[in-house]
Amino acid sequence: MYRFDCTRHKVAGCVGCNACGMDGDCFMQDDFSELRPHLLEADIVVFVTPMYYFGFSSQLKAVIDRFYAINGRIKGAAKQAAFIMAYANTDPKEAEPMISHYKALLNYLGWKDKGMVIAPGMWPAGAVQNTKYSRQAYKLGKSIQ
Repeated sequence: MYRFDCTRHKVAGCVGCNACGMDGDCFMQDDFSELRPHLLEADIVVFVTPMYYFGFSSQLKAVIDRFYAINGRIKGAAKQAAFIMAYANTDPKEAEPMISHYKALLNYLGWKDKGMVIAPGMWPAGAVQNTKYSRQAYKLGKSIQ
């Protein structure tokens, strides 16, 4: 198992230059080069993010945008994914755009969804500890080992 914490790495967003040809090396030399081989080899990718102003964190979004450079090798690959997100508010409608984005990403890539944990009302940091959501995330993790 490999864990890549987007907040502790520097990954620039894709600039759409197409130098990689959607299946080659990106001209940008940053921490995506560390993640790249793990993404290519992974059977499952788990996306974990808080909601930041009604969307994925910018750090995770930059990583996802860089999937462009390996698109030819990950699109249609027999991969699975899971999604875990937390947000401060409690209105389920506010989570819908992120869930939709996750589903659209999987639909495009042809990856199979293994489950989601959506945790509303998670404010301040650490509020998720000892909640049903932390237990759901644990169960999801155990189910995909």
